[in-house]
Amino acid sequence: MLSPVADSVTSVGRRAFIDSDVLDIEWERVFKPSWQLLGFAGEVREPGDYIVRTLGRDEVVVIRGEDGTVRALHNSCTHRGTRLCRASLGNTAHLRCSYHGWTFANDGRLAGVPALRSAYPPGFDRAAHDLPAARVVSRRGFLFATWDARAPELEEYLGEIAWYLDALLDCGAGEWEVCGPPQRVRTRGNWKIPTDNFAGDGYHMRTTHRIALDQGIYGDTLADGTRGRAGTDLVAVNIATAGGHSVRAGYVVEDGRSLDDRDPAAPQFPGYPPERWAELAAAQTPEQVRFTSHCEVAHGVVFPNTVFLSVAHDRAVGADDDPLTRYLVVRSHVPVSARETECLYWTLVPTAMDAAWRRRSYRFQARTQSAGGILFEMDDFENFARIDAALARSAPDRAGPVDLTLGTGRTIRTPGFPGPGRAETGTLSEHNQRAFYRRWSKLMGELP
Repeated sequence: MLSPVADSVTSVGRRAFIDSDVLDIEWERVFKPSWQLLGFAGEVREPGDYIVRTLGRDEVVVIRGEDGTVRALHNSCTHRGTRLCRASLGNTAHLRCSYHGWTFANDGRLAGVPALRSAYPPGFDRAAHDLPAARVVSRRGFLFATWDARAPELEEYLGEIAWYLDALLDCGAGEWEVCGPPQRVRTRGNWKIPTDNFAGDGYHMRTTHRIALDQGIYGDTLADGTRGRAGTDLVAVNIATAGGHSVRAGYVVEDGRSLDDRDPAAPQFPGYPPERWAELAAAQTPEQVRFTSHCEVAHGVVFPNTVFLSVAHDRAVGADDDPLTRYLVVRSHVPVSARETECLYWTLVPTAMDAAWRRRSYRFQARTQSAGGILFEMDDFENFARIDAALARSAPDRAGPVDLTLGTGRTIRTPGFPGPGRAETGTLSEHNQRAFYRRWSKLMGELP
């Protein structure tokens, strides 16, 4: 028997990223008992609105019924298994099978069976043939779902990460809207590779995105993960939770200063209009303000495969006089196979901002950190593909496991940090990745 992760959680066996048998186990042990993001309530506003998404290894129709309830229905006819919904989104009162014409209401009930009275036996049980439905919960417009009837309630599952999600959303004055359907792209590489990149990887910025940094494409932001504007520095805090969720937050501070030197009476929210800062501070708790003030970038993972990035850019795209503008992108990394991943990107904008600001925020996200972006993805996806190719071509015993020791013994516990979880100060660290794989390992158990 082979343990997938060493007890110290400082390494991961390479086969975890290329082996189809490992993915088969992940479907059952990691994805099935977990809550996964399907999309946003704003994508299915009206009765009959639907989107087609993936929950675990199953395709589901996320649809708002005539009763107003959002459900995730298995996209497979209960007669012979035909795929019911072939469009990616739309509006319908019924789902009708193209093979034999079985028809289901948009709440999943079997509503029509051709030749039911003349060809089926008496007492045919329609209810036994309703579409299977997953558990769905809308939290601040985020639609999470799970197939596991025994899974804990969503709030319990999220645990400490919920505090950080709320803080980021409250920093925008609370209400957010999703900008259209998600962008989609497929990339070579196991789903865990881009996911643990978002967990807390500031280490790759110096190398992977070096050209963009040298050319000044990032403008005056501190996105290189170490230094940017003259006289300022970026201090990173890595926060990991027992559930495998994590956040990495980067703070702008003057040279030689610490996080404690921020003036709580004069909070700053980079990327939001300065004239709105007082209003944004009032929409948060004092503890949230201590987390969000001076924070230029925050990214992390909701275990297992939902990631988020909130970052402020200026002059990355558009005119040189574009002001520093923040965007929030949420992503889902869905396994297509052990060696291929589909990435879905949703851009969220706060309704409290004016229309021009919201358009600029969406434009910055679409042109920097998206399927067609000019900064991050082309660099990152190339590395993900190279990882996949090298691991797949190597003999099983050619090299040791993937290393996760960065920052071990060098980061320090962040004193008095306002949020929950274990927070450690250190710009370069794999503290969060170790938490991700610790949770993954606990769920996976021993691999054959």
